[in-house]
Amino acid sequence: MTPLQRLKPAFWNLPDDPGNHSGLNLKRKWKLIVLLTSILALSPLIIMTLVDFNLTRRTIETESNTRMLSSLQTLARIMGASLAENPSTACAETLWQKAFHQLNTRRHNDLFLIDAAGDLVTPSFHYGRDPGLNALDPRLLTQTDGILDLQTPDGTAVLAGYVKITGTPLTLVQLRPADWLKDLWLKPRLKLLWFLCVSIVLIVLSIMGMATYLVNRIHVTERRRIEALHHEEHANRLASIGRLASGVAHEINNPLDIINQKTGLIVDLLTLKKQTRPDPRVLPLAKDVLDAVKRCGTITRQLLDFARHMEPSTEPVDIEEVISQVLALVETDARHRGIAIRVPPIPAVPGFECDRSSLLQIFLNLAENAIIAMESKGVLTIDVSIQKTGYVTISVADTGKGISPEELPKIFEPFYTSRSDRWGAGLGLAITYGLIREMGGDITVKSTVGKGTRFVLTLPVKAVRQTASDGSLQLPKSDIPVKTANENNIQGAAHVTKQ
Repeated sequence: MTPLQRLKPAFWNLPDDPGNHSGLNLKRKWKLIVLLTSILALSPLIIMTLVDFNLTRRTIETESNTRMLSSLQTLARIMGASLAENPSTACAETLWQKAFHQLNTRRHNDLFLIDAAGDLVTPSFHYGRDPGLNALDPRLLTQTDGILDLQTPDGTAVLAGYVKITGTPLTLVQLRPADWLKDLWLKPRLKLLWFLCVSIVLIVLSIMGMATYLVNRIHVTERRRIEALHHEEHANRLASIGRLASGVAHEINNPLDIINQKTGLIVDLLTLKKQTRPDPRVLPLAKDVLDAVKRCGTITRQLLDFARHMEPSTEPVDIEEVISQVLALVETDARHRGIAIRVPPIPAVPGFECDRSSLLQIFLNLAENAIIAMESKGVLTIDVSIQKTGYVTISVADTGKGISPEELPKIFEPFYTSRSDRWGAGLGLAITYGLIREMGGDITVKSTVGKGTRFVLTLPVKAVRQTASDGSLQLPKSDIPVKTANENNIQGAAHVTKQ
């Protein structure tokens, strides 16, 4: 599993989220956890970064302006002292050239002198090469020194530092591009931006991982709760059916006994009394009635036997008897569909113990699924074998349409069903898996599309009951051992036979 797959919740792509059955919207919870936690975690980091950017920019701008103004003031004092001795224009130009080279104005673009009227005394890169031009901002003449934001005649935004030379009408002006400070503070901040981006990614990934873990736990707990409720409901339903079957069987047995006795009496009377000559059709008809009563008695005994084992308890169980009981319940449906049921000789399994009702439910679920998968025509095979390791293996195979490799890993998930009708709730195999795990056993699947499916149950001979840590029914996990068969090991038949 890749790291990105670990961040994705297990329920994200499920077509039917168990959380929805209880009104929970787990996807919405996951999104809210990620969103709100990300906002709370990232807001201070982003705000601190913005404040740092702003403070750093202001600090560098203030320091740079102070340095530029200090340099101009130093040059102005030197030039003022020299001009006091020789106030000629030639001397001013000579001093300007020295200052020009000293301040490296090629890098900072412009340095020039202006007089009290604002006219150029020395050439300017932005304002012209000829002295006497006056196109400067009048604010340069209002104070003795300062820093101003200006625009040159060609529209270039510049930062102007100016200082009046003491004892002269001249003002020393230096122009720098307004954006020249970006290189001083932006490049170091870009490294901080990379650090910020990496930190945000790591924090968001951590939040997503935490949210995925928490919501997955909610999802698993909810699945267990719903599965346990459905299992309990199913068990209660079976118990109710058992009680109903017991009551119906007793109620039917009473009139059957009367019919059996009265019909037998009629036969005896007609047979023993020689003076009457009965219609020759009466005795065969009476025998038919007795046969029908006998058949009804067999059915009621099966109902009573079914009801007797509905309460969960660990007891010695005859596997062949349980299989026969299950086949008695499904053989009518199988016969109508033209499905043959094959049961090879079942070996005796001495000492086999389990919950009879659970084993009955397991076989009934698998047999019904097999019959539904075949729809019409096919063979249902139930085979039992004993392993030397103290386990018994039971296989339930059909010659139905099979299960695709894409669906095979999902068949034991609660609420997953491949049936197109609305009768399939998707809980049969999930409950079957949980019951088998409770018994301490295991189940594997082999299937070939178009050829059939084989379920193989491995159960311990001695009962071993396993439940989840919270006492609930164990749920299927994503690592259920499912396999796809490459060979066709399921034989087909067209006629209904039973071995």
